Amino acid sequence: MTTALTNIENKNFLNYQYQKLPSFFKKNESKKNFDKIFAFLYNFSGKTIFFITKQECLITVLKLLNLKNIYPKYIKNIYDVNNKNNFFYIIGGLKNSFIDVKKNVLFVSTQEIIKNFHDKNTTLITNQFLYQLKFNDLIIHMQHGIGRYQGLTTIKTASYESEYLVILYAEENKLYVPISSLHLISPYAGNWKKNIVLHKLGHDKWEKEKNKISQNLYDHAAILLNIYANRLSKKGFSFKKNEEEYNLFCQDCLFKITLDQKKAIQSVLNDMYKSIPMDRLICGDVGFGKTEVAMRAAFVCISNKKQVIVLVPTTLLAEQHFNTFSTRFSNWPINVDILSRFRHERDKKKILKNIKIGDINILIGTHKVLFENIQWYNLGLLIIDEEHRFGVIHKEIIKKIYSHIDILTLTATPIPRTLNMAINGIKDLSIISKPPEERKKIKTFIEEYHPIVIKKAIFQEISRGGQVYYIYNKVQGINNIAEKLLNLVPGVKIKVGHGKMNHIELTKIMNEFYQNYFHILVCTTIIESGIDIPKANTIIIENADHFGLSQLHQLRGRIGRSNNQGYAFLLVNSFKKLTLDAQKRLESISMTNNFGGGFSLSNRDLEIRGIGDLLGKEQSGHINGIGINLYMKLLNKTIKLYKNGEKKILLDDLVKKSDIELYVPAFLSKDYIFDVNQRLFFYEKIKNASSKKEIENISFELFNQFGKLPKFAENLILITKIKLLAKKIGITHIKSNKKIGIIKFNTSNLINTTYLLSIFQKEPHLWKMVNPTKLKFLHDFKDDSIRINWILNFLQNLKNMK
Repeated sequence: MTTALTNIENKNFLNYQYQKLPSFFKKNESKKNFDKIFAFLYNFSGKTIFFITKQECLITVLKLLNLKNIYPKYIKNIYDVNNKNNFFYIIGGLKNSFIDVKKNVLFVSTQEIIKNFHDKNTTLITNQFLYQLKFNDLIIHMQHGIGRYQGLTTIKTASYESEYLVILYAEENKLYVPISSLHLISPYAGNWKKNIVLHKLGHDKWEKEKNKISQNLYDHAAILLNIYANRLSKKGFSFKKNEEEYNLFCQDCLFKITLDQKKAIQSVLNDMYKSIPMDRLICGDVGFGKTEVAMRAAFVCISNKKQVIVLVPTTLLAEQHFNTFSTRFSNWPINVDILSRFRHERDKKKILKNIKIGDINILIGTHKVLFENIQWYNLGLLIIDEEHRFGVIHKEIIKKIYSHIDILTLTATPIPRTLNMAINGIKDLSIISKPPEERKKIKTFIEEYHPIVIKKAIFQEISRGGQVYYIYNKVQGINNIAEKLLNLVPGVKIKVGHGKMNHIELTKIMNEFYQNYFHILVCTTIIESGIDIPKANTIIIENADHFGLSQLHQLRGRIGRSNNQGYAFLLVNSFKKLTLDAQKRLESISMTNNFGGGFSLSNRDLEIRGIGDLLGKEQSGHINGIGINLYMKLLNKTIKLYKNGEKKILLDDLVKKSDIELYVPAFLSKDYIFDVNQRLFFYEKIKNASSKKEIENISFELFNQFGKLPKFAENLILITKIKLLAKKIGITHIKSNKKIGIIKFNTSNLINTTYLLSIFQKEPHLWKMVNPTKLKFLHDFKDDSIRINWILNFLQNLKNMK
């Protein structure tokens, strides 16, 4: 099959049998192109075969196609196309999409579709799902604690057959979890630095931990809601926009604004128009235009006769922002100044005086300004750039001094605490996820340290007229590294830069590098934040495994800021000696070798580092106890319950569902869906369904992708409908075999008592109220499917009949 397609692809497309697809299949731009692709697919009159390159991409592609109401059937090869369906998919590679005109078949490379697809909810926020599990991944069961995923298995008992998820616990004990109980399971994402100890089955340690976590969730919910309430209760300044002046300022922008930037700008302005102080986080990858968003906010602030402070973590970044802001506001009567540790005392006094009388409109400063007794003429806006670089003390000062004014935070990789506050609604969040049109993805290579790798990388860059950053993050020995490089690549001009150098000397070196006076800058992480050198498009990071995830991401973002291809080489001494933590970091940075990766890296950082700084160290143990994914899910549920006045919230109550036991096979068999992760994907989808309509849509998906549902799969769909209905009515438990059944319900329920009384009167020998919340029934069911449908109909009558 592959050979046949390769031959076709290599043919001259002037051959009328094979026709290229329209150009919008190739372009990676707007949603408009994406819509054109699907319009083309819908309107094509023949058969369509989607080629999915890797098994791992399968679910992502199918989810996308299903969103667009395309449900392709799986085929093993291109000759299995039948007349019953129009859409099919196959696991295999296809470089270019094309049409076989003679056979009226459209061959689609899904890579071309996916690169046009951008869904912020799925590509930026990296949630872990059951279908993403790999063998031996950590997993958490709400009743038994942390274990390791061992796959799915089918077990046949005397009564019936079912599929189970297998979890390995301490002392090599295994737990077999029926797929009906998957709501009790969540992938674990906690602190990878910590050697996770698996729980023992039957031990009370997990129960004790659960009780502590329950209390912590309740306290945490109270804190979050209190912060949010305080924010809403504060009175801020309601800014007004001078439309004419603002439009003129926007016209001065030299770059084309992306759609995401427009949305972020509008959100910021809407916040500023309100009387509640703004607290918005702008998350955008390096070079995506966050600064332009901030400058437009600053312009509106100054137009309202108020001042702006821009807080940055380093002197170098302060100087760069000073130059950027000064240039951007040069056509306006707006004064920009800078305050850092390198300003002379005489200059500092003058700056403080000018701030007090209102002669300075925008002050750019490092953390030093937090410790100055600044008397503002009329401060209105605080802009914080690279927030993750500021310490706890700095943040406490900001909270104390500036909480009454509008705050705009800019970051490429928000620290976990900030990220989760944004996700939880304590901060408002805007994501700039699309790069400027001319930007190219940075190619990242993780290599063991070797002079040949370094030499090749340097010569490749210099031969195209570019420059190289070489990162060595120790001041001691950095000059020796520069000498080694001189010996390795003789004739190349090299200079050294680090934070302990004299400010004037360091500034001179950075200016010379900017003007391309030398080829290689050997430096520490001083370049991490915001330094833009257009011709520096290769970065080599020695001992990359010693850096944090956000550091690696920021450093990599220093290159590729022009139209040229950027190359990042992350060097480690030995792959064999890497810690698990380092492996995860390097794996993550290579996985997010894409634009807009900062946000997803920050989520990933939660998994690797743990979550100690979410709301302080006190919570970290509890959060690591169940993993960040599950903690955040449960926290959101706790917040809802807290709002409804619940005083005591138990962990088990947060995942409780109606218990249905009908002793019938109800699962997706291997014969029906061969791929384990695909089965898990649909199990999870069924588990998360919250309405009858959702379940029917899933059933429709299964039918379209895999054909008619076998009896076991139909049972699963029907039992899920029973569960949903039972929960809605207030039924906690249904247990039934072919002869007898038990139904238990809450004291508070939606049961139609009139209907109950009527069936008692009609068939008193078949019904009995065992106690006020327990109903027993007798019935002689000949067939399992009849019994399941009878129970479903009974529940519908129990709720709906008046």
